Amino acid sequence: MNDDFEPLLIGEVEDIEIGTVENFEHDEINYAIFRIEAGFFATQGNCTCADRSLLSESSIEGEELECPSCGNTFSIVSGDPTSDLDQIPLKIFDIIEDKGSLYLNI
Repeated sequence: MNDDFEPLLIGEVEDIEIGTVENFEHDEINYAIFRIEAGFFATQGNCTCADRSLLSESSIEGEELECPSCGNTFSIVSGDPTSDLDQIPLKIFDIIEDKGSLYLNI
């Protein structure tokens, strides 16, 4: 968590369905916002692979995402690679839920 910045409003809880991912851009940086059974999670918006594909276009199965171009899988919760363990982990960010609104803490 970064105490130097105010959390950014990213939307309402009801705007993101369970099992989906949305792209959120701030200061020309992409973030991937996931809603899975375990709750809301945020990662960097682009894969760590050479193609740097948008993770908002990834497929989700349970708590894992699959990059649309390289096919590598990552944990949505921890950012750790789950298929190619030599892959660089994804950066994760805190999501704050308050009175039906969602905030990203970068």
